[in-house]
Amino acid sequence: MRSLLAILTAWAGLCLAPVPALAQGPETAAANSNAVCLTCHVADKTHKVNVYHSDCAACHTVTDPKHLADGGKNNVKFPASENCESCHKSNDHKRMNWSFSAHKRAQVQCSDCHGMHSPKQPKVSNLGLWKSDSQSAVCMDCHQDVAARLNMPSHHPVKEGALTCVSCHDPHNGKKTDLVHKNDQCYTCHQAVRGPKVFEHVPVVEDCTTCHNPHGTPNRRLLNLSQPMQCLQCHSMALVTHPQTPAGKISGVALRNCTSCHGAIHGSHVDPKLKH
Repeated sequence: MRSLLAILTAWAGLCLAPVPALAQGPETAAANSNAVCLTCHVADKTHKVNVYHSDCAACHTVTDPKHLADGGKNNVKFPASENCESCHKSNDHKRMNWSFSAHKRAQVQCSDCHGMHSPKQPKVSNLGLWKSDSQSAVCMDCHQDVAARLNMPSHHPVKEGALTCVSCHDPHNGKKTDLVHKNDQCYTCHQAVRGPKVFEHVPVVEDCTTCHNPHGTPNRRLLNLSQPMQCLQCHSMALVTHPQTPAGKISGVALRNCTSCHGAIHGSHVDPKLKH
């Protein structure tokens, strides 16, 4: 009986003993740091804490204690691309080749394209793209020449919402590190014109953009020039002879669509003249 009473007394003492405070780990420290920042920034809808950017102090550094007292942007260090790369370059294979990209060489900063707390808003008003794809609208802030071409009669359906800029372009990669042929990007959608063919059309094998501008042109089928001028960039005008046409004269037939006769312009399995 005495041993049972001793056990019950010891158990009661453990229950009444104060619980020791838990050690503050990184997650708790980040939550406390954010709580201080959100006392002021909570009213600003652009400052949102999400699961990926959950620690304010990981990107921002207060350079002057006065910031906590009276605020002021000049007292806070804002992250540069090098700070973003400390996380996104080591654990994200899509950004491993950023150092070789054209955007990097042009000294484009991450914040020029990405919003840190909320989606990036385009600077240039482009209502058509804004409704279909806000990310492509941000690209047009710099690529105004492309924005103009997307409004031409023949264009890839970006502003219609069927494609986006990143459907064909990798903004974090570079040509030197891309092991895929340029045409393979086109073949992703245009599989019907993909080779190999028994009789190849050389410009088609080399580069689709020899004849087509992928962003848009005033000519049909995204051609750089209308027919027959597009074909005449490589092929000299043949002297078309006909019983009713004097020798050395060009008939009207040759000055129309070359593809009316040469229909297999992307390659053929049966005809070396690519007629069919």
